[in-house]
Amino acid sequence: MDRTDVVVVGAGYAGLCAARALRAAGRDVVVLEAGDRVGGRTLTARVGDGWAVDLGGQWISNAHTRFAALAEEYGGATYVPPAGVDLLVEGVVRRPFSGARPPLPTLVLVVLAQAMWRLERMAARVDPARPWTTPGADRLDAMTAATWLRRNLPERRARHLAEVMIGEELCVDVGSISMLGLLTTIRSAGGVDAGITAETVTRLFVDGADAPALAIGVDLGQALRLGAAVTSIRQQADGVRVGGAFGDVHAEHVIVAVPPAIAGRIAYDPPLPAARDQLTQRVPMGSVLKSFAVYERPFWRDDGLTGQSLNLHDPVPVTFDATRPGGPGVLGALVPGRAAQRLAALPASERRAVIVGSLVRAFGHAARDPIEWHEKVWADDPYVRGGYGAYFPPGVLTTLGSALRQPVGAIHWAGSETATEWSGYIEGAIRSGERAAAEVLAVHRSVTAA
Repeated sequence: MDRTDVVVVGAGYAGLCAARALRAAGRDVVVLEAGDRVGGRTLTARVGDGWAVDLGGQWISNAHTRFAALAEEYGGATYVPPAGVDLLVEGVVRRPFSGARPPLPTLVLVVLAQAMWRLERMAARVDPARPWTTPGADRLDAMTAATWLRRNLPERRARHLAEVMIGEELCVDVGSISMLGLLTTIRSAGGVDAGITAETVTRLFVDGADAPALAIGVDLGQALRLGAAVTSIRQQADGVRVGGAFGDVHAEHVIVAVPPAIAGRIAYDPPLPAARDQLTQRVPMGSVLKSFAVYERPFWRDDGLTGQSLNLHDPVPVTFDATRPGGPGVLGALVPGRAAQRLAALPASERRAVIVGSLVRAFGHAARDPIEWHEKVWADDPYVRGGYGAYFPPGVLTTLGSALRQPVGAIHWAGSETATEWSGYIEGAIRSGERAAAEVLAVHRSVTAA
C-alpha cells in the first residue's frame, strides 16, 4: 500500500494548488485524478497550427491576484483583446454600444440601475463564509432569484436583460437559484460593480488558461496520477485510506477537490454526516456549452467591433472574440442554463447550425462558413457534469450550507464552489485549494505541538 502525508482528489486548479502549497510546506502529497488530464474545468483545444481556444474557464481580471501570480510564475502570457464597440442584438435589430450600459430606453436603464443598486446593498450584508447568518436569510433562501426580479423589475425589458446577465454569469436560470445563493455569489465577487468591472476588464491567455495547471502538473511529477478515479475513502484510527482501481493510498489527511455532486459519488466509511451527504445531493452543477467558430481572419474588427454581443432573444445570449495575437479569427459563443440543455440534446450538426445562425444575426453573412469548429458540452464531461460551478437552489444554504467547507475528521473540502472569494471562477478554485492546504497544515502543527 502506498503511503503519503496527504492525498488530494482532483487535479483541477483547486487540487493542484492545494498540492503545491502542501509540498512547499514540506509535506508529501499524492494527487489522484480520474481523468486523463489536469486542469479540471479549464481545457484548451488547438486550432490550425497550434493556436489555442479555451473550451472551459478562460478569463483573468486584475482582481484575480492568485491566478495572476501563478501565470507570472509559470510564464502564462496574457493579452488584452482589441478595443471597439459591442453589439446589442434584439431579433433583427443590431445596436452598437461602448461600456457597460447597453443602448436601451432610459426607463429600462433606470429601472435596471435601481435593481442593481438594491442588489449591491443586499449583497453587502452577506458574509460569504456564513451566508446563512445574513439578516432575513430564511426569507431570501426560500425565494428564487426569478421571484425577486419579478417584484423589483416591473419593466419587462429590464427584467429580461437582468435574467440574461445572471444566467450568463452563473450558468443557471433565475428560477432555479435561491436569492440568498445569488447574493452570496455577488458578494464573493466583491459586489455588483466589482463583478461587472472584472467581467469587462479582462485578459486572455495566449496558450490557454490551463497552461499554469499543466506546468504545476509537470512539477508534481510522479506525485500526480492520472486515470485514478477515487471510489472510496475510509477513515481509521491510523489515518485515511483512499481507494480505487489503482489500489489504496494511506495518508494522514485527504483533500477532496471536486464539485459537491462528484464528491457525493465516493463511498465514505464511516458515512458522512447527514448534512454533508444531503448537500452533495442538493447542489447541482450549472449547465454551459461553449463553441468556437474559426475564420481565416477576425473580419468583425473591420467594422470596429469587439466580437462581443449581447443577444436578448436568441439561443446564444453571449458571443466574444477569442482571437489570439497573430492567429486566425475566432468567435466564441457561450450558452448557459436551459438553452445549453436544449442545444446539448440536439445532434451536433443541428447544434452547430443553431449557433452559427446566431453568429450570422450578430455579425452578418461573413460568419456563415467557419473553417473550423470546436465545442464542449460540459454536462457531458463525466468528471464535471456541468459548469461553470455548482449553484444553490432554494432552502439549501440555510439548512445545509454550513457543511460546505466543514472538515469531516481527516477529510477536507476544496473546489471553486467552496471559495468565499470569486466562487465560480478559476481564482476561487485556487484560493479554495490554498485554504484547504492551510487547514491541513494547521492540524498538523497542532498535533505536532501536542
